[in-house]
Amino acid sequence: MTNRKVLLVEINEITWDLIDPFIADGKLPNFARLKREGTWGTPLSVDRPPQLDPWITWTTVYSGQTQDEHNVFFLQQPPQTIKAKRLWDRCADAGLTVGVYGSLCSWPPPRVNGFFVPDTFAPGPETWPPELSPIQTLNLTYTRSVRLPSDQDSFGFKVKLARNLIKLGLGPGTIARIVRQLLDERLHPKMRWKRVALQPLVNFAFFSRLYRRYRPQFATFHTNHVAHYQHTYWKAMQPDKFKPLETSREEIATFGSAIEYGYVTADRLLGRMIDLVDSDTVLIVASSMGQKPFQSTLKGGKQIAQWRSLNALLDILGVRSTARAVATMSDEFVIYAADQPSRDHILQMLQSSYIDLPEQPTFVCGSIDGAVRVNLKPYAIGAIKPSSKVHFPAAPGAPVKPYDEIIYNTGHLKSGCHDERGMIVFKGPGIAPGVELPAYDNLNIAPTIMRLLDLPIPAEMRGEPMCEITGESRRAASAG
Repeated sequence: MTNRKVLLVEINEITWDLIDPFIADGKLPNFARLKREGTWGTPLSVDRPPQLDPWITWTTVYSGQTQDEHNVFFLQQPPQTIKAKRLWDRCADAGLTVGVYGSLCSWPPPRVNGFFVPDTFAPGPETWPPELSPIQTLNLTYTRSVRLPSDQDSFGFKVKLARNLIKLGLGPGTIARIVRQLLDERLHPKMRWKRVALQPLVNFAFFSRLYRRYRPQFATFHTNHVAHYQHTYWKAMQPDKFKPLETSREEIATFGSAIEYGYVTADRLLGRMIDLVDSDTVLIVASSMGQKPFQSTLKGGKQIAQWRSLNALLDILGVRSTARAVATMSDEFVIYAADQPSRDHILQMLQSSYIDLPEQPTFVCGSIDGAVRVNLKPYAIGAIKPSSKVHFPAAPGAPVKPYDEIIYNTGHLKSGCHDERGMIVFKGPGIAPGVELPAYDNLNIAPTIMRLLDLPIPAEMRGEPMCEITGESRRAASAG
């Protein structure tokens, strides 16, 4: 037994295309250190469009199995429909201590020997152990309040939640950072975009206390803040890549540094992670895929629109008492029905909805078991007018609603899109320094972690370990 531990830091959708230039400019000293002292590479996702989504690619990473085997199609699909064991399941089965924090599609939390805080898009605040649930209440309330007002967000709610969070590790430094951000927003309202970068720093305060308490043999920490900035602000950072779309000086001045800010925040997080781990721990920093500039086929680009109130939508469909809806990613949400007939009826009502004309559907939908994944269908700028009406011909009473009453445009265009090229870097005991890996894909990550933990690699895992991280060639590993 090697007695090594593994901490997998998941920085969703980061790319060497941006990391390396920022390193060259001296802005990412901890990324630079990891490349200098560790082994790094660019694994390709085996999941390709239209399945190139983070909930799919991360499940491929966690399971070492392809999508047709793990069966993940959308964020927060019913957990019983996920068919593959993930790394935390394998480690728990082997008797290892486990700490999971924010990994995608990880709800509901199992009772592990350690701690388990599911991702910030989970349908409920459950954690293991249960006393950690205020952390998840914080994440679910304020992650979603970017899109939807929280029904609970009263002063009393905030005071009670703050008390519980301080007990769980929210320290004075982090509180000061939150207060400073809120004060800055009052003085400079356009800088509200910086708030997203608070989430990984706030969550690290809780994670670090849990990590020190349990010292898990396998742990994860996930942050989505860089992906958010890239999807929303790449055009402001590199306007030349988006011509003939115009980018105003104000857009560049306000949002042009947002992606860099996200990467610098991630770099500071990595510095704290390096200080947190023991000498027997391999630190892995990875993305399951990357991002690149998004070129829309729509005239004027793809506008980011969002539903104003999911409860109002359930009322329109007449299913408020029998179904529930959960916001997930930007313009996407999931509706959970009571049973399959209810799901089919909801799906029919959504698929028949249109804006002004039957040729302009409101939604793009998919379903699995009792859940319906819903996306707002994007249209070219000008196709939807202030006077547009949203029709629900299959809903009770065939209601017609003003577009602006139920849907709003955020004012942003999608400007970053998913790319098959991810990133990974290993640093720790036994890891070869300054080595670039040859070609691998994201199926190779799970068996590599199993080998680092000295666990048998299950036959279901489709990849092979990245042997070069310990200075061993593939041929030598096969011979051994």
